[in-house]
Amino acid sequence: MLNKTIQLYKDAFSGHPREVWSIALVTFINRVGTMVLPFLTIYLTTELGYSLKEAGVLAGAFGFGSLAGTFLGGKLSDRIGNEKVIIGSLSISGLLLVMIQYATTFYPLFALIFTTALFGEAYRPAQMALIARFVPRNQTGRTMAVIRMSINLGFSAAPAFGGLVAVGLGYKWLFWIDGVTCVLAAVYFGWVSRDWSSIEAAKVAAEPPKVTAVKSPLPLRNPAFVKFLIATLLMGFGFIQWFHSVPVFMKMDLGFDERFIGLIMAGNGLIITLIEMPLIHAIEKGGKNRLSIILGLAMIGLSFLALMLPWPLVAAIGAILLMTFGEIAYLPFNSSTALNLSPADQRGNYMGWYSMAWSVAHISAPTIGLAFADKFGFTWFWLLVAIVVGFSLLLNLRDFDKTETATELPLVESA
Repeated sequence: MLNKTIQLYKDAFSGHPREVWSIALVTFINRVGTMVLPFLTIYLTTELGYSLKEAGVLAGAFGFGSLAGTFLGGKLSDRIGNEKVIIGSLSISGLLLVMIQYATTFYPLFALIFTTALFGEAYRPAQMALIARFVPRNQTGRTMAVIRMSINLGFSAAPAFGGLVAVGLGYKWLFWIDGVTCVLAAVYFGWVSRDWSSIEAAKVAAEPPKVTAVKSPLPLRNPAFVKFLIATLLMGFGFIQWFHSVPVFMKMDLGFDERFIGLIMAGNGLIITLIEMPLIHAIEKGGKNRLSIILGLAMIGLSFLALMLPWPLVAAIGAILLMTFGEIAYLPFNSSTALNLSPADQRGNYMGWYSMAWSVAHISAPTIGLAFADKFGFTWFWLLVAIVVGFSLLLNLRDFDKTETATELPLVESA
């Protein structure tokens, strides 16, 4: 049994292109500094004195910026290249993160949060389109698990360290650390990817002509992709609550401070780091992707019902465990489905729309969520979120990944 487990870990970590590991390292550097987002609503309500409704609108500014940024990132990736978009995104957003700490009034804060997300979230579609250049279709699930491992390695440390920094040194330092790590990630990526375009161009030139489709459908003219986006948005509405509504609920209703909130969120990242890679490898190898997605969504929905338990510690730990295992089972295959549904000639455009679905979730989750909780209370809100995730589960009963993405058009020889 032990030997099989060790071999499973070896298989999960082997066979990935070096470019994927480089992208994963950039993501790790960036995510180590992601200390602002989990504590943003707490910072806005406790440090700056905004109401829950106002904090929800300000946190929603991140979603609006993310919506515009992912759209532009997807378009620019197909035009100027993924590498340039990633470097620009990390560099500019890092500088803007440092500036947020100096804004305290509503409109300057809204503008800075929006602009930071605008540049920062352009990274997402460019990163996913770049990964698809190096990974075959049947390995996208475990490749996205590699990227998520890097995210969660960084994110396991970031909330715990961020909570200690917020309590011990003050919130201003969170913005400095987050901004500087973004810039460092840009510098590293610029260095490591300097030859990728020329190497890929040489490989393409050496390959014989291939038979390819003349045209692929635009994202919003692909019915399967549109339904997939709706399902992702519904799930995202629930998932994003863990970065906005849940931390506020844990502090205000359950009575936990930032240190505990940071540690419990760090536990989420640590568990994912330890078991997601081999588990996703085994699931993908066994062809159980659909079952994993459905079970994952079920656990995510149940995590919000767990928050309604009358025992604060049990509610917090039970909810985070359900969310963690649901996230492990669902998110890697959600990302791989998006990649597999996107045709090569419009990959940046498709990934832009996929990222925009998450951006809409970033807008609606805090804006609707905190306003609803402020008016009706968190108990009713957790029930609403569980129902929304349930609708996503129903939509995901369809196997989107088996739908063809190219239109039935004549084929031509391409050089």
